Amino acid sequence: MSAPGPIAVLDVGGTHVRHALWSPEAGLGEVTDLPSPSRLRHPDAPVEELRGRLLATICEAVTTPVAALSFGAALDQRTGTVYGSAPLFGDETAPLDLPAALRALRPDVEWHVLNDVTAALLHYAASPRHRDHRKVLLLTVSSGIACRTIDLRTGTIATDPCGLQGEVGHLPSHAELTGSPVELACDCGRPGHVSSYASGPGLRRMADVLRDRDPYRWQRSELGRAMESGVPFEKALPASLDASDPLAAELLDASTAPVADVLRTALALDPELDDLAITGGVATGLGHHYRASLERHFGAEGLYLTSELQPTWLTGRLTICAPGEANGLIGAGIAALKRPVGGAGSDMVRLRRVGATGPHRPAATHYAILRTETGLHYSPRPTPAPAPGELLLAPVIAGVCGTDLQMLRGIRDDGAPVIGHEGIARIVAVGRDIQDPALRPGTPVVVNPTHPEDDSFLLGHNVDGLLQERTLIPATAVDAGLVLPLPEVPPGVLGALVEPLAVARYAALALSEHRPRTLLVFGDGTVGHLAVRTARRWYGPGIRTVHVHHTPTGLVWSNRAPHQADVRLLSGELSAGRLAASLGDGPLAVLIATPAPATLPCLDLALDAAAGRDTVVDLVGGLPRPAASPHLPGADLAEVRAANRAGRPEPPYVARFGTASGHKVRILGHRGVAGEHLRYAADELCRAPERYRDLVTHVVDLPGAVPVLARLAASADRVVSGRRLVKLAVRMGEPS
Repeated sequence: MSAPGPIAVLDVGGTHVRHALWSPEAGLGEVTDLPSPSRLRHPDAPVEELRGRLLATICEAVTTPVAALSFGAALDQRTGTVYGSAPLFGDETAPLDLPAALRALRPDVEWHVLNDVTAALLHYAASPRHRDHRKVLLLTVSSGIACRTIDLRTGTIATDPCGLQGEVGHLPSHAELTGSPVELACDCGRPGHVSSYASGPGLRRMADVLRDRDPYRWQRSELGRAMESGVPFEKALPASLDASDPLAAELLDASTAPVADVLRTALALDPELDDLAITGGVATGLGHHYRASLERHFGAEGLYLTSELQPTWLTGRLTICAPGEANGLIGAGIAALKRPVGGAGSDMVRLRRVGATGPHRPAATHYAILRTETGLHYSPRPTPAPAPGELLLAPVIAGVCGTDLQMLRGIRDDGAPVIGHEGIARIVAVGRDIQDPALRPGTPVVVNPTHPEDDSFLLGHNVDGLLQERTLIPATAVDAGLVLPLPEVPPGVLGALVEPLAVARYAALALSEHRPRTLLVFGDGTVGHLAVRTARRWYGPGIRTVHVHHTPTGLVWSNRAPHQADVRLLSGELSAGRLAASLGDGPLAVLIATPAPATLPCLDLALDAAAGRDTVVDLVGGLPRPAASPHLPGADLAEVRAANRAGRPEPPYVARFGTASGHKVRILGHRGVAGEHLRYAADELCRAPERYRDLVTHVVDLPGAVPVLARLAASADRVVSGRRLVKLAVRMGEPS
């Protein structure tokens, strides 16, 4: 890059042209999304017209002296010459010297052109999660299919004599539906390619084949009924998979079979591939369903001998990228900083790892999501060096919980500019005077967010939290043993569940002492769901579970979940009499895991319904001050809840009250958990990841979290991208 200032970055595909400004210091600016003048949108337009429209769209979007294009086409990585793009230009293969064409229209701009998968890989490979990896493969499944592999030891993406690598979408392939072969044409015009069946358009065509071959099942399936009612296929398919529709799963499995073949073959030929990452609208949009489909293929047909001797070796390398985790816009900017892509002669694209010490970025800065008076901002901030007794952490995965949303919505007035107290991090720097040999750089850790004695440390509340690339842990927390090394890290994004699962574990240990026959759970957030699905393991196999939801969307989600309560109710239409009828006989345990404004109403409803039963209540949710209930004259419930803090005392304090109606009830609460609960939760997630994986409903990277959090802050619901949010996980990356 020869000119200072921000770079205009563009991502050009068959459906959209996205553009923004990017710089290493300021990050990615606001993204503008334009419809792509492509063959997909204009099937009857001649190629020359399509090319002319596209060039004009690109040139009009550029307002800076330097522009970098992530271009969705098979192109010569050495020169930027486009060989072809089925989504953009159909079956046209006449070469287009794209850099020359752009320079002819805008000679005032320094142009950089690279393949879109290469650009996405450059951004994805810059993440610190790959610091120990040898090679990474990134495959995109969207309107087209292609992949790239990078050798991180040398920073190279090797290409062939034509400047190409990884055009797997046009490899020969086959697919079956209803037990018979399917032959479909690829957008390039030839039949029987991987993209014919597995790309976005290919998946839609496969659905048409299934509908025509088996109209009876189609009409009775969730997918068929949804589409018959007018729901677009792109929304109907994930909703049907969420509802466990077998026909939708059959369709997805048929479409992903060619992708599984590609990945299986790639790993058989190159066992140094430490990460097989999949991005693109199809894979990212279907998320865990897409991964589950691939895992079914690999379970049925894995790698010869290896899958038998090491069953998780293949599936453990799979990653379905979060939105923004492999961002072609940022990758294009990274490429522009390295060298002109149209430069001469090399058959390799070289990547210098983009990290905190790169020459285009001050070493002592990192990015964070900052709360300010004007809203949330993804902004750089100084990176502190740890003082004696302190630790500097690099968060790897962070969860967003209900108290975070309360802070964003102004319900809580906690002052930390950076929120986030759930997640996994690794140590990057150690201050002097730390004696624990386990606390060394590179060690994965979980931080207990609640100090048992020091009110000045409450992570993400009065001390900056984990929604940033670096987090400083003060000596008071380190000395108290709140930074806990993990011998094994929960797979994927499950680290976001460690803290809430520890909360459910603490509650189970406390409540199970009273030998309840029924567990009544208020709250359809993460803790509520975790309490339900661990009940039979932690309370005993005979426990009955009743789950009260606060929103209709939450109840719908639970009704489709693989692990459900015995009775599922909606609070808005719930009377004490109806609730009482669902509780059965015998002792009752009540867990209230709701936002603070709902805690006391739920307690009152529970006490009305439980009248006369042997009842114990755990107030997990927050409480307003003063916290009083008409059922418990003179009781300061906030004081009861605060009596148990960070797992102390042990056993927990339980208050005994007489109700206004003359019954007895035991009540406890707790702020935070002990280190042993966090360690147990991390071990549990490693032991049984599939039991909990579906609870992480949304995954984003750090900049991608800003619009999601802003949306949640501005609304009382928990619906994001048309789906109920249970747990939002934020994956971190190195500053770019």
